[in-house]
Parts: sequence; C-alpha cells; structure tokens
Amino acid sequence: MIVFDNITIYICTALVLLAAVTPLLNPFFRGRKLQTERTSEPATDGQEDNTQQLPKVSIILTPHENAPELEANLPLLLNQQYSNDYKVIVVAWKSDSETEDVLKRFLGHQRLYTTFIPDSSRYMSRKKLAITLGAKASKYEWLLFTDIECKPQGDQWLATMARNCTTDKDLVIGYTRYDDETPAYRRFERLHTSYYLMREDLKGTAYRTNSNNLMLRKSIFMEQEGFRGNLKYLRGEYDFLVNKFAGKDNTALEIHPDAWLTEQAPTDKSWRNKHLFYRENRLHMKRSAMHRFLFNLDQWAMHLTYLSILAAIIFSIITQRWIITGVAVISLLAVTIIRSIIGQKAMSRFNEDIGKMSIVPYELSIVWHQLSYWMKYKRADKYDFISHKL
Repeated sequence: MIVFDNITIYICTALVLLAAVTPLLNPFFRGRKLQTERTSEPATDGQEDNTQQLPKVSIILTPHENAPELEANLPLLLNQQYSNDYKVIVVAWKSDSETEDVLKRFLGHQRLYTTFIPDSSRYMSRKKLAITLGAKASKYEWLLFTDIECKPQGDQWLATMARNCTTDKDLVIGYTRYDDETPAYRRFERLHTSYYLMREDLKGTAYRTNSNNLMLRKSIFMEQEGFRGNLKYLRGEYDFLVNKFAGKDNTALEIHPDAWLTEQAPTDKSWRNKHLFYRENRLHMKRSAMHRFLFNLDQWAMHLTYLSILAAIIFSIITQRWIITGVAVISLLAVTIIRSIIGQKAMSRFNEDIGKMSIVPYELSIVWHQLSYWMKYKRADKYDFISHKL
C-alpha cells in the first residue's frame, strides 16, 4: 500500500532540499572562481609587461639533512629564466656535513650564496632562525621562501611568482602539490584544505598557507621583526608568516601551473607531525575561528545529509512508506553524483588524478582523520611543540 500523507510530504520535501542545497556547501564549489585565476597567462622571460619590470629576488632555502634533494633540486632553482638578477641563499646547519659537501660542488656559482647556523643556536625554532638569517643576508627587497624538498614545474616558476610583486602587494602565495607517488587521500586532503585557504586569499584576509611557495617583502619582514611573537613554536613557519603579514588587500594568489611547486611524498611521521603541530599553532594565530567556521559548517551539512537520508530509508521501510524510500534513494544518488562531479572538476583544475568514486569517501573521512589527530594531540606532551626555554 502506498502511503501519501503529510509526514510523507514533509520528509520528501526535506530530502529534496537537502539533496539540492548541501552539495553546494563545499569548498570545491565555492572555489570555482579559481579556474579563472588559474588560466591567467604568466609573463614569460623577456615578454613581461613593459610597464612592470620583474624585481630582484632572493630565494631562501633552509635545508637540513636533505643532501639528495639539495643536489637534485638546487640546479633547477639556479637556472630559472629570469629577466632580472636573483640569488639563491642557502642557510644550512653547521653540523650537516653532507649538505656542506653538496654545496661545495656548487661553489663559485654567481647566483648562489651560502651561510650556516652555528651549533650553539638553541631554545628557538632553528628553521625560523635560518629563515631570519637568510632574510638578513638578502640584498634584495623581495624574498621567496621555499623548501628544498620542492621542485618547480619548469624554468618560469620564479618569473610567474614575481609578476605579482607590484607596488600594492607585500605578500605573494603560490601553490604546492604533492608528487604522484603520494597516496591519493593525502593529495586529496591537501587540495581540499587549499581550496579553503585560497578562497580566503582571494575574498578576504589570508589565514595561513599549506604551500611551501611564498614571497614577502624584506622591509616588512624586518620592520615587524619577522617571527617575533611566535618564535617559540617549532613548526608552521609559513603559516605564521602569512597570518602575521597578510592584510585585506596586500596579498596576491598565484596559481598558474608555471608557478607550481611539486613536493616529494611525505613520510608517515612528517604527515602526522604536520597535523599535530598545526593543532597547536592554530591556537596562536589570528582569524582561526573564522577559518574553521566554514569547514565545520560543510562537515556538519554533509554528514547530517547522509544520516538524514539513511534515517529516512530505515523509517520508510519500517512504516512501509515506499514513496519516501524512492525519494531517499534518489536523493542519495543525487547528492553523491553532484559532490563527485564538483570534486572531480576541482581535482582536474590542479591536475590531480583522483577518481570520481573516491571523492565522497575521502570527503566523509576527513573529519574522522581530524578526530584521530585531535586525540593524538591531546595525548601529546605540549612541550613537544615549543622550544622549552624561550
């Protein structure tokens, strides 16, 4: 017997509304404007707008026990096609003999400058110290921070990033992707997070970055004393730089493929630590609650939608309201298909080969991964996240 009463009408209406609205509560849907940003053609060497000369730039590297990556990627950084002068400043740990050996093989290169952190440096983040020393060593106004585990897509990386160094900008945020050897879920999660962050870069004030591809004016860095206020936190260097120096209109986002960096697959330990340290760092950054609001809204909406559809199917079977069963099944298919299509388009914009069938399971699992990191963070010794004596 087909039951068609007010309860059936109300439930079916609610299911249709959920299926139509909640897939749009999605960072991939909100970030569809990024497609326009991505297709803007870069100014190649010798072809940039004559009204804007590319600035002189210092690329700051802080390798530590990364001798193989340094040997592989340093030549890519030293041989960028660039119409102005630039330097690669490498700040290494004095005790890292393998890194020193690699640097000796590049001695005499006109674009390379090296310096070292003394062994006596303690009680603060040594990476932040290395970045600060690199900034002080720079003779140029624009600093480009990256990590040696990252390599540019080609020889137009620097020129494409630097085209954003206009008089009204103090900060330029680029894009970094994991290499294809990285598990698909990790590549998905990074891009999922990036969509939230990049939308903030375009729409408001940047919160942080999960990219290793960042430009900043030296004068701003020095005037505001660099990492002053967050020196004791051991990780999150680029997060703190963006959070401190980003303003409403002083930040540019560069996501043309020529400006991308590719980062080697993270180890399980570095992947876990990245999430645990962020849990600590976000407590000390501005705009953190505002940033998390959209993520929490999207997760609640998605999970409540699937739970509501499941509850409606169970209720309809028990009460033999088969109209509700049909509408619930159609709603389930509609939500899943729409989310998969939106997600797949977002993946393709950044050349991520992640199948449609994986999109929804990955979306649903993000919050549970985050819960596991939260539990590990709560059990961790909080002194592991700071330099003890500062």
